[in-house]
Amino acid sequence: MASRNIIKPIIIILALILILSGYSLLLLKRMPSKSPIRPLTDNTGARNGGASALIKKRLAEQTKIKRFKNYEELKEFLEQVSANSYFGYPADGQMPVARTMAAADEPSASAELEARKSIGSGAGSGDYSATNIQVEGVDEPDIIKTDGKYVYAVSGNNLFIVDAYPADKADILSRIEFKSRPRDIFINGDSLVVFGQNNNIRDAEIYKTLKRRSGYTFFKVFDIKDRENPKLARALDFEGVYFNSRMIGDYVYFITSNYSRYYDDEIPLPVIIQDEEIILNRCADKKCAMPPVYYFDIPYNNYNFTTVTAINVKDSGEDINSEVYVLSGNQNMYVSRDNIYITYTKYVSEYRLREETLREVVYPRLSAKDKQRVRNIEAVDDYILNRDEKARKIGRILERYLASLSEEEEERLRAETDNAVKNKYKDISKELEKTVIHKIAVNKGKLEYKTFGEVVGQALNQFSMDERDGYFRIATTKNRRWSRFAENGQQESYSNLYVLDENLKLVGALEGLARGERIYSVRFTRDRAYMVTFRQTDPLFVVDLKNPKNPKVLGKLKIPGFSNYLHPYDENTLIGIGRETEENGRGGVVVTGVKLSLFDVSDVANPKEIDKYVLGGRGSDSMAIRDHKAFLFSKDKNLLVIPVSVRESDGARKYKLAFSGAAVFRVDKTGFDLKGKISHSDADEEGEREKWDAYGYRDNTVKRSLYIGDILYTFSSKYLKMNKLANLELVKSLELRKGRPGADDFKVINQGKQ
Repeated sequence: MASRNIIKPIIIILALILILSGYSLLLLKRMPSKSPIRPLTDNTGARNGGASALIKKRLAEQTKIKRFKNYEELKEFLEQVSANSYFGYPADGQMPVARTMAAADEPSASAELEARKSIGSGAGSGDYSATNIQVEGVDEPDIIKTDGKYVYAVSGNNLFIVDAYPADKADILSRIEFKSRPRDIFINGDSLVVFGQNNNIRDAEIYKTLKRRSGYTFFKVFDIKDRENPKLARALDFEGVYFNSRMIGDYVYFITSNYSRYYDDEIPLPVIIQDEEIILNRCADKKCAMPPVYYFDIPYNNYNFTTVTAINVKDSGEDINSEVYVLSGNQNMYVSRDNIYITYTKYVSEYRLREETLREVVYPRLSAKDKQRVRNIEAVDDYILNRDEKARKIGRILERYLASLSEEEEERLRAETDNAVKNKYKDISKELEKTVIHKIAVNKGKLEYKTFGEVVGQALNQFSMDERDGYFRIATTKNRRWSRFAENGQQESYSNLYVLDENLKLVGALEGLARGERIYSVRFTRDRAYMVTFRQTDPLFVVDLKNPKNPKVLGKLKIPGFSNYLHPYDENTLIGIGRETEENGRGGVVVTGVKLSLFDVSDVANPKEIDKYVLGGRGSDSMAIRDHKAFLFSKDKNLLVIPVSVRESDGARKYKLAFSGAAVFRVDKTGFDLKGKISHSDADEEGEREKWDAYGYRDNTVKRSLYIGDILYTFSSKYLKMNKLANLELVKSLELRKGRPGADDFKVINQGKQ
């Protein structure tokens, strides 16, 4: 009797937890009518084991895109979802995975020359570095850009335009001071694009008329024909936070995301403001046509509007073009010349899977009266009782039923439920974590949603994806997962590579690579993929993609350490940057210094590490490990530059900062040679080392480097320094002097020649 008294409360509590953990895995077929959950009374799923056809069918339906016909249908949808929203948590009850933003073919020399034809006024050098981008012809935003004559750099709330070439005469021409902090920029001939979070939107008169008090992202285009006197050509404010962007030709494709509360008398979509007017797509007489708004049959506990907007940065009179997607979140984006791919990871909660099974097992056993009570509760609109409130009420009905069972009946019920879940778990184990891919075609400012697809696992970053010859390639990690229903109590992590056709249908796959490890970096080059996975050693996989329907591993190399970023040196040579590791004497490994690796993959069956160079010990770091734009490489110049902070042991098991700045290497097919280091610290001003910028770096931390002709430019929040590439001799150093803006949200300061 004592055991019965213990077991029964445990069963009751378990049932309540399962019910309250998120009321249902599945939606009704038509959303948003009534409650967007599968009723207990829908008992069509298979019992006593196999995964029900209904579960698989509705999991597939979750990725089918639908379009709202009008604002009223959108409002009805939001009313249903808002009744069940829990801020900060996705639909599956798991914490969201952090966004990571980190390939395709190497930029060709002809493409670089073509891009450089758009240099603005003045005689610049045709030999200069561009932003380290992923895809040829698809520019990425950054904090610093050059056109071979001028340098444009963001430091704090200021954007500096520098007459940078020739270096010995370099000077600041003008400074644009913003009240809000700029994030990144694009340069397109005589057009300068600046965007960032708008911290001053509340001062705008139009904002005071809005009921929603959302955050906004500013997007400004300046005419810089006269570099000393930039003129504002276009100013847009997007409701929401910045997600990502690319520039193809004269169009910037700008993606923002936000949770947008709405009121009955307001348009529920996130707004775009221009010239104190709200615009959504094309407006006439203050009446705006509703842009395409898409959604999916997924259990939205939390939703975001993802807005994709095409903006012509050369013609400010051209209307913008927008499409809106209702998603549970965003993680990564890959952009080719023709398509935008937005991805996120969806999960099936194990708790909800067990809840589904528990309902299938318990519901038929309820009395007719209790079944009717359940149906009545489920029939109530969500704005009266939300999912959580319905779950509590139904939980009490189950509690009464469980309390009526004998000890033997309880044990049989628990065993029946567990066996059914285990069988379902085996059948749909690959559905528990999948990357959903949405494809949007782009062409000179036009947007067209094309299709969707999904693959098992989670993509690491943008370099995990690639498009070539109509095929989309993606590498994922199926993350380690503990479960009482899995064999041996857990599913080990493993890596995959998938090839999808132009309709994002699977045509080829490699699954189950590197069990127990996860992907740290990926690089696609033409007909190959290179993948680095890691747990204790660094396996570099070489994958053949010549036959999209039959990808295969050609070879692999295991060495200590790992690479977080891979960059092609040439067709058969790779550069990797990451961390060195060493054994700790207890069977594990510890991470030490910043590691550069040079890989020879000419013999694909036996890739080799030609050379390595390790900077510092534990705690050493490089921004280039996390941000490929901080990686400067030129094969023609045998040049590699990375920002680095080097820590070295003081002999007492402590690692102190020994250097912070840029490390400059000579690199060829034989290996690395450290030419020297460039620091932006003021050695005679110790206090300078304690000043931090808004991004958590010391203001003299080198963040980027570039070259124009035979001069290397290194950039921190405090300085732009110019050194000769030949011997790193200092030519000139410009202090980026800052000021405070006036009453407007920005102010142009004409610096003039000093």
